[in-house]
Amino acid sequence: MSKYDHLAGKELGEGTWSWDSDLALLYAVGVGAGLDDPLLERQFTTENVPGMPQEVIPSFITVMRPPSDWTHAVDWFAGKQYPVGLVHGEHSIELMRPIPPSGEVRLSQRLVGIYDKGSGALAISETRITLVSTGELLGRTRMGGFAIGRGGFGGPRNPPDAVDWTRPDREPDMVVSLPTGLNQTLIYRLLGDRNPHGTDPDKARADGFEKPVFLGLGTYGVVCRALLRGMCQGEVARFGGMSGRFSEPVYPGDRLDTLIWRDDEGAQFQVLANGERIVFDRGRFRYRG
Repeated sequence: MSKYDHLAGKELGEGTWSWDSDLALLYAVGVGAGLDDPLLERQFTTENVPGMPQEVIPSFITVMRPPSDWTHAVDWFAGKQYPVGLVHGEHSIELMRPIPPSGEVRLSQRLVGIYDKGSGALAISETRITLVSTGELLGRTRMGGFAIGRGGFGGPRNPPDAVDWTRPDREPDMVVSLPTGLNQTLIYRLLGDRNPHGTDPDKARADGFEKPVFLGLGTYGVVCRALLRGMCQGEVARFGGMSGRFSEPVYPGDRLDTLIWRDDEGAQFQVLANGERIVFDRGRFRYRG
């Protein structure tokens, strides 16, 4: 038994969050929709095309958060009393139904557990998201924050529902390549993610980056678009969920190549920047239902 076992299941807070059509459209542009071809993905980037009602990219669920102190669920784990902060290590989303173009949700968050990775500790939180109008479950998100230097406390290495991932020993069934713009972070940050690593060269270099980065959840949205295009032919009703780990930074202007291997449940995937660096690893995609 580790000193953190008693924290598993701890309720971290709840609140409500609302959005409108404009914010959903901004999100689509913020994760690069329309950049390679403005006539593609118009269901995500416009609301006034006859016969094409507005739809929402599933990864929009990652920006749903109430304006409260618990938004960064496990900040306490690397608070001011510790010399290091948290690195966004992994993220997963699960969708029970398509996201409406506007609405209000109730979010409740709990700590799943804290896991000993040796060189650090992985704190995983889960957010359950329901539609206020109907009480229906919209989806769930999981965020894994990695605290460097906080390992070695003797706890379990992985959550009990962790699934092994091995890159398939064959060529990908498909590769979906999508560009990012040089101003991609400047657009994405308008959704509320004001992380200075995306805009301040001095801060970025001080923390080990070559230059300002494209923020992690922005990258996540581009990858979601690639999966929608490659696995769902753009149909959001077929999209069930995605998960994976951030492995290296993405820089504005990078091309993101999503390598996809189909399997019985959906697909495994891996993302390379410009065909070289693995920037998102151990990816899994699942259809809904």
